[in-house]
Amino acid sequence: MLAYQLAGWTQDMWSAIIGLFSFIPNWGFMIIVFTIVLKLILSPLDYWQRKITRKNAVKQASMQPELEKIQKRYGNNKQLLNQKTMELYKRENFSVMGSCVGMLVNMALTLFIFFTLFSGLTGMSNTEVVNQYKNGVEVEYNQKFVEVFEVAESDIKSKEDAIFATAVTEAQTELETTELNDQVYSKALEIMFRADTTNADYQKLQEVQKYAAEKYNNEIKQGFLWVKNLWRPDTSSSVFTDFGSYQRIANLYNTEEFKNELAPLIEGKSDEEVKTITEELKTTYKNRYNITTYGINQQYKGVWNGYFILVILAGVITYLSIKLSQMQSTKKKNKNEVPAQTNGAMNIMKFLLPALMIVFTIGYSTAFSLYIVTNSIMSTIISFVLLKIFEKQESKTNKPGSITISPAKAKNRPSYSREFLNEDK
Repeated sequence: MLAYQLAGWTQDMWSAIIGLFSFIPNWGFMIIVFTIVLKLILSPLDYWQRKITRKNAVKQASMQPELEKIQKRYGNNKQLLNQKTMELYKRENFSVMGSCVGMLVNMALTLFIFFTLFSGLTGMSNTEVVNQYKNGVEVEYNQKFVEVFEVAESDIKSKEDAIFATAVTEAQTELETTELNDQVYSKALEIMFRADTTNADYQKLQEVQKYAAEKYNNEIKQGFLWVKNLWRPDTSSSVFTDFGSYQRIANLYNTEEFKNELAPLIEGKSDEEVKTITEELKTTYKNRYNITTYGINQQYKGVWNGYFILVILAGVITYLSIKLSQMQSTKKKNKNEVPAQTNGAMNIMKFLLPALMIVFTIGYSTAFSLYIVTNSIMSTIISFVLLKIFEKQESKTNKPGSITISPAKAKNRPSYSREFLNEDK
């Protein structure tokens, strides 16, 4: 229950925010522009955090000679070693936690945005998938059905059931079986939509189906460049959802529509009868969906929704973004002075995050994939710009990253001070 509430809250929040860009006619471009604006708004925090991290990394590297000298002199006395190390940090105004605060704030905000936006865009995608059928294809199908068959809208189901029952009987004859199963139902669909049929009802139904398919292609479906359906993954997944996917997304068997239709059928029935009737109604819903969408599914049968382009971009660009961030943490000439564990952690993240981004883009909608790719591109650009800014700032000093000690401090400088080391050079 809590998960559904959180999903609803994040969906409403991000839907409203992205909706500010509704002047853009395509949802794909809306998400791209929204992501760019969001990244620019957050860039000052990114700059602050990276500047502190870089400054501390450079300062720590420059203190390394003195830290090594302290280690050699007091290595056998852990308490004194810690005391002298802290004295050095204090004298040089170095805080171990200096970069951690900014990093934690930035990480917390990044994770909050990522996971709430993930939940929000996933919810929006599911809502759009349901709307494409319920408020789009089904509505157009019903309107055309009334027109072609000249029946009232309330009689659509009974007329459709009668036509389908005839097709099921023919399917049983062709398959030489009396069973009622998915094989028979699939054959019945095939019979109704055969191009050479002479059955007047089948011909009319094909006309209705063709109309619904055209409406879906031209007005209902929302694509983006090479992707045919924005709300489906940019992969080899089907363009239009099959019934199994639809009923999971729509939570169909818990809807009021299903419950209201089921209630009068099971009233006064035994538990065993209720179970049988419920399964029969579920099958009826499945057949209705397949009849309504048969033309669409046949048209896109075996057709990929996308070509894994966003999936590949998500992995490659995320890798490049992390690589640039890694370069920012220290200057090239000091790269060997960065602690080994830091380099190790960076190298792990350099491959772990791209892999995670690939997983997210494969399993979820193109809408979310667009956010990931655009965000990664912006991160790479911002990282490159910040790197150049930091290099320019440091080039203004004679010894970029060097730490100077004031005359006041010099009076009481210890023998292991870096100044003595510098004087010996």
